Amino acid sequence: MHIVAFGLNHNTAPVEVRERLYIQEETLPSVLQGLKRRGIDETVVLSTCNRTEVYCSSSDCEESLRVIKKTLTDHLGIKPEWLKEFTYSFFDEDAYRHLFLVASGLDSMIVGEPQILGQAKDAYRFAAFQDTTGFLLNKVFHRTFNVAKRVRSETKIGYNPVSISSMAVELSKKIFLDVSQKRILVIGAGEMCEIALRHFKKEGVNEIFITNRTLQNAQKLAEEHLGIPCPFNEIPDLLTKVDMVISSTGADKPIIEKDLVQSAMKKRKYRPLFFIDIAVPRDIDPLANNIENVYLYDIDDLKDLSQKHLVSRVKESEKAYGIVEEEVALFSQWLKQLDMTPIITSISRKVEKIRSSELKKALQKVKGIDEDTLARIDIMTRSIVNKLLHPHLALIRQDGSPEVLEVMKNIFQIEDEHEDEMDHRDKGEQACPETNGHGDKRA
Repeated sequence: MHIVAFGLNHNTAPVEVRERLYIQEETLPSVLQGLKRRGIDETVVLSTCNRTEVYCSSSDCEESLRVIKKTLTDHLGIKPEWLKEFTYSFFDEDAYRHLFLVASGLDSMIVGEPQILGQAKDAYRFAAFQDTTGFLLNKVFHRTFNVAKRVRSETKIGYNPVSISSMAVELSKKIFLDVSQKRILVIGAGEMCEIALRHFKKEGVNEIFITNRTLQNAQKLAEEHLGIPCPFNEIPDLLTKVDMVISSTGADKPIIEKDLVQSAMKKRKYRPLFFIDIAVPRDIDPLANNIENVYLYDIDDLKDLSQKHLVSRVKESEKAYGIVEEEVALFSQWLKQLDMTPIITSISRKVEKIRSSELKKALQKVKGIDEDTLARIDIMTRSIVNKLLHPHLALIRQDGSPEVLEVMKNIFQIEDEHEDEMDHRDKGEQACPETNGHGDKRA
């Protein structure tokens, strides 16, 4: 079986494409089950504001890519050419190397950011809940989480972690020199908004309005951060009062249109209004940026600001990349051993069956042999067989290439009976013990 990774991210696709390929949590089960119905039994889908990626195990890589593209096109209603222009695909070692880098924060817009590991865990749990993981992907993702943990513990890549939300605060300080006296409207009550609130509170911002489609969630967040909860339908009025707006909801289309911003700016006599839209899909109509004294930044605009933080992390990144490469080599070796073990077992069993059968036939023709002599004959025949077998098994362990394995199967006339052992292990390999539900909502 092969491991396949297919997707796009902030390096290969602009936000207007990523938001169209973002898979909402309520849509995710149909995507996973759609892939399963089309013959891909093991699949995990990771979809965040910066990437949408599909990981699967497959016996036919090209067929898997065709199925993935067809499924995404059908479920998301996207242009098929986007899946050629903006995507990438990795196979086997390159696939799990990519996943190791992603979960470790080395492939993130802001290198070292910690949120992606949690998002990867949520994606895996969700897939396990949908029964779309199995022996191979369970192993891949468990190893991935261990690699990410090792990178965090052995490097300072996540030291003083920088996030999209902290970048939003830094950018606001470029627009307003002193943000402590400014009023802010937070739209949404999820993790991204909560992180942003913590950063703004550190800067001394005290007048905070919080709104959400579910007012109860806004009230809860307001209680935690001493904010003012507001009904969602009060957004037009709030836009006339505040200086900054940070928005991150799960809406599938803009909740603030250009005309609404234009109307608010007239009422506020065109006092500057600063928007940070960290939602994917975007919450605020990009055309609003054309209005006088409106400063609108989306998640891609934060990318350039994050680059200066990259410089201080280059040395730690080099260490982290080294760890990932070590882990890739170890996991590759483990997978190779996985392929070898059933064949070695099958050869050993077959040879032992022949030895014991022939020994039994020979002893039936000889009478009066005592137990001690029988034991010595048994040991001698085992020793002869093991010595004859040793060079063949050593070659398998040293090389283990598909060509060598095929030759050995032919020499010893081994059928693909080892697949039964793989199936047995597959049933015994359970999903992450933490898997007991859908997991938290993703960014």
